Amino acid sequence: MDKHKFYVDYPEEREIKNHVQFIVSAGLTKPKSFLQSLSEMYQQLGFRYLFRDATEILFTVSLALCVLIYGIFSLDSSIQTDDIYSFIFTLSPVLYFIVASLFLVNALTKNTFAVEMTCKYHVFQLAAFRMLIFSVIALILNSLLIVVVSLLFQSINVLEALLLSSSSLSVFSVLYLYVLQRVKGRYSTYAMMAGWLLVNLLPAFFSQDVYSVFLSHVPVYVYAVVCAASLVLYVNSLKKLIAFRHAEGVL
Repeated sequence: MDKHKFYVDYPEEREIKNHVQFIVSAGLTKPKSFLQSLSEMYQQLGFRYLFRDATEILFTVSLALCVLIYGIFSLDSSIQTDDIYSFIFTLSPVLYFIVASLFLVNALTKNTFAVEMTCKYHVFQLAAFRMLIFSVIALILNSLLIVVVSLLFQSINVLEALLLSSSSLSVFSVLYLYVLQRVKGRYSTYAMMAGWLLVNLLPAFFSQDVYSVFLSHVPVYVYAVVCAASLVLYVNSLKKLIAFRHAEGVL
């Protein structure tokens, strides 16, 4: 019997690599971007569930705004401009902290916390979405308050004050998320806020003039760089919070 030789047409190495890449890309799920994750979360949950305590949040923000506005109008007209900058830098994160902590502390102290951590979107993923919204709201409200301050104290440079407030808010937000992710305990964020106030009030207590002059004489571009760098760190921290898994432990 004659033996027939079969010729096998092997693919080229380049073609093999292309097929391998196609199989790998088809088999692996591409990681979602930060904005895609937030968009999908909003589409699946909706506004009513994401902000089911909207009335409580609105009341808290309104109360905090009233206190801050009362404090602004209570300022002595003879107060120095440099002292106003110190006031802005210290208190800019207050609104953000109050609203962000309100949701987290309530969620952490609820009896259903362990159950909610097993859901598709758990407590900390919801917190990441809400914190992004709260930071935008706090930035807008702080800007409106600065406009009010500039009307009362016309020596204030509005652009410089806005950048100062944004820098304060962005730096505090990054520190807030850092503490939230790395320090265990339900009230660690309160300790962080107390530390922020203490760090800013102590220099003012020992040398009010030096601290206020320092804040008011920092170049504008420095505040702009701080805002940009803090924004990048803030988004990266929110990404980690979204990727948080219950197996890593309860904060």
